[in-house]
Amino acid sequence: MKKSSKLLLTGVLVVSSLGLAATVSAKPFEEDCGRGGHHMGADHKYGERKFDVDRMAKKLNLTDDQRTQIEAIVMGSKQQMSDQHDQMQANREQLKALMQQGPFDETEVRKVADTQGDLQADRIMQRAQQRAKINAVLTDDQRAQLEDMRGKKRWDHGS
Repeated sequence: MKKSSKLLLTGVLVVSSLGLAATVSAKPFEEDCGRGGHHMGADHKYGERKFDVDRMAKKLNLTDDQRTQIEAIVMGSKQQMSDQHDQMQANREQLKALMQQGPFDETEVRKVADTQGDLQADRIMQRAQQRAKINAVLTDDQRAQLEDMRGKKRWDHGS
């Protein structure tokens, strides 16, 4: 196989991998929504899901104080998650533009791919921090119930 064909194939694989990984990781942290997570409103970007505090409060029998604290946690990270989503989208567009121009520039594609990886790592950290803060608000029984709900969701929805 020619070197240019190998480089093109490598680039296509990188773009495909990033697209798949970005699609999977573009979903913000959300508790069991009972509908497979498919409830988007006009105020949400494609691929984003709303954190449903109402449903969580009902399922876990949250106190008013717990609910207020969780709403504050979610609102506190909403803008950062939105900004991360926008940065990842811009990065994917940059990668797409690089792939459409010729000749293939492995150094530039790698630089953009590395940036995408950093953005994904930041997003994972943000969701993990949000989850840890919410878990700190819950009682031991509520945390156990939440984990049980998450396990059932993974089983029921294949996620």
